[in-house]
Amino acid sequence: MKTRQTIFNYLLCMVTDLVRKYQETSLSFAKIKAVFYYVKAIKVVRSVYIGIFLFILSFIVMINGFMFLHVSFLYYFPLSKEVKTLIIFSLGIFYFVIPIGALLYFTSQKVWMKLSKANKLVDKVLDRG
Repeated sequence: MKTRQTIFNYLLCMVTDLVRKYQETSLSFAKIKAVFYYVKAIKVVRSVYIGIFLFILSFIVMINGFMFLHVSFLYYFPLSKEVKTLIIFSLGIFYFVIPIGALLYFTSQKVWMKLSKANKLVDKVLDRG
C-alpha cells in the first residue's frame, strides 16, 4: 500500500512538473506571438502613415506653383542675376531638403519601433533587457 502511494506521488510530481514546463513554454510562446502581432500592427499603422504622408506630399507638389511665384516676383525685381540666382537656389534647397529630411525620419522603421516602444517590448519578452 505504501509503495502504491509512493509511486502515485512520484507520478503526480512528474505530471505536475511536465504541466508546469508546458505552461511556461506556452506562456513564452504566447508572449512572442503577441509581440509579433504588435510589431505587425505597427507595420500596418506605418503603411497607413506613409500613405497619408504621400498624399500630403502630392499636395505639396501642387503647392509648387506657389514657389513659382517667388521666381516670377524675383524675375521682375531690380536685382542682379547673381543675387536672384542665389535667392532661388536658397529657396530650392529649403523647399527640397527640409521635406526630404522629414520624410526619411518619419518613415524610418527604427523610429517607429522607438516611438511605439516595440523594441523594449521585444527585449522584455525575449529576456534581453
